[in-house]
Amino acid sequence: MIRITDRTLSCLDDVPPDVPSLSRFLEFLIEMDADAIELSEKMYRLLSPLPPYSSYVLQIGQVSDITKFPDIPRFVCRNAPAGSNDKIRTEILLNDIRESYTIARYAECAKLRICGLDDMLTGDYLRTFGHLKECFRGDIEFCPANGFHCAAALAAEWVLSGTGTDIVTSFGGVGGFAPTEELIIILRVQRLRKAGKTYEFFPEMAELLRKITGQVVRPNKPVIGERIFHVESGIHVDGIAKQPKCYEPFPPEVVGLTRKVVIGKHSGAQSVLIKLEELGLTCDKTFIPVILERVKQTSAEKNGALTNQEFIEIVRGCRS
Repeated sequence: MIRITDRTLSCLDDVPPDVPSLSRFLEFLIEMDADAIELSEKMYRLLSPLPPYSSYVLQIGQVSDITKFPDIPRFVCRNAPAGSNDKIRTEILLNDIRESYTIARYAECAKLRICGLDDMLTGDYLRTFGHLKECFRGDIEFCPANGFHCAAALAAEWVLSGTGTDIVTSFGGVGGFAPTEELIIILRVQRLRKAGKTYEFFPEMAELLRKITGQVVRPNKPVIGERIFHVESGIHVDGIAKQPKCYEPFPPEVVGLTRKVVIGKHSGAQSVLIKLEELGLTCDKTFIPVILERVKQTSAEKNGALTNQEFIEIVRGCRS
């Protein structure tokens, strides 16, 4: 069984304490079905009493802090010594693969979390995975960092290769980790995790994260970017109209988005026909080449895609 721990709330100590927004975000995390939700001590105090959930994890600064939180069953502590407490998982940071040998120092730990290893995909990552497993035979979690913008791929390879089953991520990649939503969708597509579940709340969740952190989600960000299902290229529009599965790894409805044909300088005749139907416009097909030419010209002049109103005006001008 693949287990995902979402650590988003343990990365938000520096944001303004907007308790209603943070509480709502926690509700979304629960709805997302992460196997465990990690909080910092600050977030724990802000959000208590916590809503009922199967597994919370608390990030603590030192081993003795566990006595302050009798209601929390699991903890994670950076560089905690072996044998500290069976409730505590030791977290270590490996900045790059050259430091992987240091894992041997923690061989006596029953539970270990490895963070970092941004650069693993630049080399023989499967060999490194094997080395980590060989050096540490206990309960191991992997929390890949995203300095090389490939943490989601590393997280997926960790579980798909059979190396391990426990992954630590954060929604939207907050804190510089693998994005939870990307790993969830990868596993869903592979039919390894809740293949029938949908996540229509992702856009609202992404907007809430923007409100909490002040950081805008890129429109082309995988899974939660608002424009990832916008299509302009003529051949792609034609292909998607015929067989979406050849171009889209999952339907837009799964993540609460919709497919949109964008009209611009890369559009083709099929794009024009689809946009006409979308807007409820009728037009003799003999006008399509003329409309397409004017679309391309207007798009080049404004250096961008056309709005629906601009397209409507072009169609009206060609019909008159």
